[in-house]
Amino acid sequence: MPQNDIQQQLLQISDHYNALAKAHGYSHHAVQQSSVETQERRFQVLLEGFPEFQHKKILDFGCGAGHLLGLLKRVGFAGEYVGYDLSAELLKLARENHPEGRFELRNILQERIPERFDLVFISGVFNNDITCNQSFLQDILRLLFAVTDEGLAFNCLSHYVDYKAEGLYYFNPAEVFVFCKEELTPMVSLRHDYEIKAGVVPFEFSCYLKQTAHTPRKGNYD
Repeated sequence: MPQNDIQQQLLQISDHYNALAKAHGYSHHAVQQSSVETQERRFQVLLEGFPEFQHKKILDFGCGAGHLLGLLKRVGFAGEYVGYDLSAELLKLARENHPEGRFELRNILQERIPERFDLVFISGVFNNDITCNQSFLQDILRLLFAVTDEGLAFNCLSHYVDYKAEGLYYFNPAEVFVFCKEELTPMVSLRHDYEIKAGVVPFEFSCYLKQTAHTPRKGNYD
Protein backbone atom coordinates (compact mmCIF):
# COMPACT_ATOMS: atom_id res chain seq x y z
CA MET A 1 0.00 0.00 0.00
CA PRO A 2 1.41 3.46 -0.90
CA GLN A 3 2.94 5.24 2.09
CA ASN A 4 0.86 8.39 1.57
CA ASP A 5 -2.31 6.27 1.88
CA ILE A 6 -1.30 4.66 5.17
CA GLN A 7 -0.16 8.02 6.52
CA GLN A 8 -3.55 9.48 5.69
CA GLN A 9 -5.24 6.67 7.58
CA LEU A 10 -2.93 7.13 10.57
CA LEU A 11 -3.84 10.80 10.58
CA GLN A 12 -7.51 9.83 10.72
CA ILE A 13 -6.80 7.49 13.63
CA SER A 14 -4.95 10.29 15.41
CA ASP A 15 -7.91 12.62 14.91
CA HIS A 16 -10.26 9.90 16.21
CA TYR A 17 -8.32 9.48 19.45
CA ASN A 18 -7.80 13.20 19.86
CA ALA A 19 -11.57 13.58 19.83
CA LEU A 20 -12.03 10.74 22.34
CA ALA A 21 -9.44 12.29 24.65
CA LYS A 22 -11.19 15.66 24.57
CA ALA A 23 -14.55 14.04 25.19
CA HIS A 24 -13.58 11.63 27.98
CA GLY A 25 -10.39 12.89 29.60
CA TYR A 26 -8.22 10.44 31.54
CA SER A 27 -10.61 7.54 31.12
CA HIS A 28 -10.63 4.09 29.55
CA HIS A 29 -13.20 5.48 27.12
CA ALA A 30 -10.55 7.82 25.72
CA VAL A 31 -8.64 4.80 24.43
CA GLN A 32 -11.69 2.89 23.20
CA GLN A 33 -11.82 0.38 26.07
CA SER A 34 -15.11 -0.85 27.48
CA SER A 35 -14.01 -0.82 31.13
CA VAL A 36 -11.01 -0.35 33.41
CA GLU A 37 -11.20 -4.05 34.30
CA THR A 38 -10.96 -5.30 30.71
CA GLN A 39 -8.26 -2.76 29.86
CA GLU A 40 -6.12 -3.85 32.80
CA ARG A 41 -6.77 -7.53 32.13
CA ARG A 42 -5.24 -7.04 28.67
CA PHE A 43 -2.20 -5.35 30.21
CA GLN A 44 -1.77 -8.15 32.73
CA VAL A 45 -1.85 -10.83 30.05
CA LEU A 46 0.89 -9.03 28.11
CA LEU A 47 3.03 -8.62 31.23
CA GLU A 48 2.64 -12.31 32.08
CA GLY A 49 4.74 -13.14 29.04
CA PHE A 50 7.72 -11.31 30.56
CA PRO A 51 7.36 -11.63 34.34
CA GLU A 52 10.79 -10.10 35.07
CA PHE A 53 9.74 -6.68 33.76
CA GLN A 54 10.12 -4.80 37.04
CA HIS A 55 13.53 -3.22 36.37
CA LYS A 56 13.51 -3.14 32.59
CA LYS A 57 13.41 -0.31 30.08
CA ILE A 58 9.92 -0.59 28.60
CA LEU A 59 8.33 0.93 25.52
CA ASP A 60 4.55 1.20 25.69
CA PHE A 61 3.75 1.52 21.99
CA GLY A 62 0.39 3.17 21.44
CA CYS A 63 0.51 4.28 25.06
CA GLY A 64 -2.60 6.45 24.92
CA ALA A 65 -3.08 8.26 28.23
CA GLY A 66 -0.45 6.19 30.00
CA HIS A 67 -2.79 3.76 31.74
CA LEU A 68 -0.24 0.94 31.56
CA LEU A 69 2.20 3.05 33.58
CA GLY A 70 -0.48 3.51 36.20
CA LEU A 71 -0.79 -0.26 36.55
CA LEU A 72 2.98 -0.74 36.53
CA LYS A 73 3.41 1.71 39.39
CA ARG A 74 0.85 -0.16 41.47
CA VAL A 75 2.81 -3.40 41.15
CA GLY A 76 6.13 -1.83 42.09
CA PHE A 77 7.70 -1.15 38.69
CA ALA A 78 11.13 0.44 39.16
CA GLY A 79 12.41 0.48 35.60
CA GLU A 80 12.35 3.10 32.83
CA TYR A 81 9.08 3.75 31.01
CA VAL A 82 8.70 5.33 27.56
CA GLY A 83 5.40 5.81 25.75
CA TYR A 84 4.89 6.48 22.03
CA ASP A 85 1.56 7.55 20.53
CA LEU A 86 0.07 9.37 17.53
CA SER A 87 -2.49 11.36 19.55
CA ALA A 88 -1.26 14.65 20.97
CA GLU A 89 -4.36 14.95 23.16
CA LEU A 90 -3.85 11.52 24.72
CA LEU A 91 -0.19 12.32 25.34
CA LYS A 92 -1.21 15.53 27.07
CA LEU A 93 -3.36 13.51 29.46
CA ALA A 94 -0.53 11.03 29.97
CA ARG A 95 1.95 13.75 30.93
CA GLU A 96 -0.54 15.39 33.28
CA ASN A 97 -1.30 12.15 35.11
CA HIS A 98 2.12 10.50 34.95
CA PRO A 99 4.82 13.19 35.01
CA GLU A 100 7.44 10.58 35.89
CA GLY A 101 7.01 8.86 32.51
CA ARG A 102 8.49 9.94 29.18
CA PHE A 103 5.83 10.33 26.49
CA GLU A 104 6.60 11.09 22.84
CA LEU A 105 4.53 11.90 19.78
CA ARG A 106 6.15 9.62 17.23
CA ASN A 107 5.17 7.98 13.94
CA ILE A 108 7.70 5.18 13.56
CA LEU A 109 6.70 4.56 9.94
CA GLN A 110 8.09 8.01 9.14
CA GLU A 111 10.70 8.59 11.85
CA ARG A 112 13.53 6.36 12.99
CA ILE A 113 13.38 4.92 16.49
CA PRO A 114 16.31 6.61 18.25
CA GLU A 115 16.84 4.16 21.12
CA ARG A 116 16.62 0.55 22.21
CA PHE A 117 14.38 -1.10 24.80
CA ASP A 118 14.48 -4.24 26.88
CA LEU A 119 10.77 -4.91 26.31
CA VAL A 120 8.00 -3.55 24.10
CA PHE A 121 4.28 -3.86 24.91
CA ILE A 122 1.53 -3.14 22.38
CA SER A 123 -2.11 -3.22 23.48
CA GLY A 124 -5.01 -2.33 21.22
CA VAL A 125 -2.91 -0.74 18.47
CA PHE A 126 -4.05 -3.17 15.79
CA ASN A 127 -7.78 -3.08 16.59
CA ASN A 128 -9.02 -0.31 14.32
CA ASP A 129 -10.06 -1.39 10.83
CA ILE A 130 -8.02 0.26 8.09
CA THR A 131 -7.45 -0.81 4.49
CA CYS A 132 -4.08 -2.45 5.22
CA ASN A 133 -4.27 -4.07 8.64
CA GLN A 134 -2.04 -7.00 7.76
CA SER A 135 0.82 -4.97 6.32
CA PHE A 136 0.46 -2.35 9.07
CA LEU A 137 0.87 -5.00 11.78
CA GLN A 138 3.81 -6.58 10.01
CA ASP A 139 5.62 -3.29 9.40
CA ILE A 140 5.15 -2.15 13.00
CA LEU A 141 6.32 -5.47 14.44
CA ARG A 142 9.41 -5.54 12.22
CA LEU A 143 10.44 -2.05 13.30
CA LEU A 144 9.81 -2.57 17.00
CA PHE A 145 11.24 -6.06 17.33
CA ALA A 146 14.46 -4.76 15.78
CA VAL A 147 14.96 -2.33 18.69
CA THR A 148 14.12 -4.67 21.57
CA ASP A 149 16.84 -6.57 23.38
CA GLU A 150 14.65 -9.13 25.15
CA GLY A 151 11.18 -9.30 23.68
CA LEU A 152 7.86 -7.88 22.59
CA ALA A 153 4.22 -8.66 23.44
CA PHE A 154 1.11 -7.56 21.57
CA ASN A 155 -2.57 -8.38 21.30
CA CYS A 156 -5.12 -8.55 18.49
CA LEU A 157 -8.79 -9.26 18.10
CA SER A 158 -9.39 -12.79 16.81
CA HIS A 159 -11.54 -13.88 13.88
CA TYR A 160 -12.74 -16.74 16.11
CA VAL A 161 -15.76 -14.74 17.30
CA ASP A 162 -19.51 -14.91 16.89
CA TYR A 163 -19.85 -11.14 16.56
CA LYS A 164 -17.74 -8.53 14.81
CA ALA A 165 -18.10 -4.86 15.69
CA GLU A 166 -18.09 -2.29 12.93
CA GLY A 167 -14.83 -0.39 12.65
CA LEU A 168 -12.69 -3.11 14.23
CA TYR A 169 -10.39 -5.64 12.57
CA TYR A 170 -10.20 -9.33 13.48
CA PHE A 171 -7.01 -11.24 12.66
CA ASN A 172 -6.51 -14.91 11.88
CA PRO A 173 -4.24 -15.98 14.78
CA ALA A 174 -2.58 -18.69 12.69
CA GLU A 175 -1.51 -16.18 10.04
CA VAL A 176 -0.10 -13.84 12.67
CA PHE A 177 1.81 -16.70 14.28
CA VAL A 178 3.31 -17.81 10.97
CA PHE A 179 4.50 -14.28 10.18
CA CYS A 180 6.14 -13.89 13.60
CA LYS A 181 7.68 -17.37 13.49
CA GLU A 182 9.03 -17.16 9.95
CA GLU A 183 9.95 -13.48 9.70
CA LEU A 184 10.91 -12.29 13.20
CA THR A 185 11.97 -14.98 15.67
CA PRO A 186 11.63 -18.73 16.22
CA MET A 187 10.84 -17.98 19.87
CA VAL A 188 7.09 -17.25 19.63
CA SER A 189 4.21 -18.00 21.97
CA LEU A 190 0.53 -17.35 21.21
CA ARG A 191 -2.21 -17.31 23.86
CA HIS A 192 -5.85 -17.63 22.91
CA ASP A 193 -7.07 -19.16 26.17
CA TYR A 194 -7.79 -16.21 28.44
CA GLU A 195 -11.06 -14.47 29.23
CA ILE A 196 -11.25 -10.70 29.06
CA LYS A 197 -14.85 -10.74 30.25
CA ALA A 198 -15.87 -13.46 32.70
CA GLY A 199 -17.97 -16.16 31.05
CA VAL A 200 -17.31 -14.87 27.53
CA VAL A 201 -15.45 -17.10 25.06
CA PRO A 202 -11.98 -15.62 24.32
CA PHE A 203 -12.31 -13.14 21.47
CA GLU A 204 -8.72 -11.95 21.25
CA PHE A 205 -5.20 -13.35 21.49
CA SER A 206 -1.76 -12.26 22.60
CA CYS A 207 1.66 -13.04 21.16
CA TYR A 208 5.04 -13.02 22.85
CA LEU A 209 8.19 -12.69 20.75
CA LYS A 210 11.56 -13.34 22.34
CA GLN A 211 14.98 -12.39 21.08
CA THR A 212 17.36 -15.27 20.45
CA ALA A 213 20.66 -15.96 18.75
CA HIS A 214 18.78 -18.26 16.37
CA THR A 215 17.32 -16.76 13.22
CA PRO A 216 13.93 -17.70 11.79
CA ARG A 217 13.84 -19.78 8.65
CA LYS A 218 11.02 -20.70 6.33
CA GLY A 219 10.02 -24.18 5.28
CA ASN A 220 9.91 -27.61 6.82
CA TYR A 221 11.79 -28.00 10.12
CA ASP A 222 12.00 -31.80 9.92
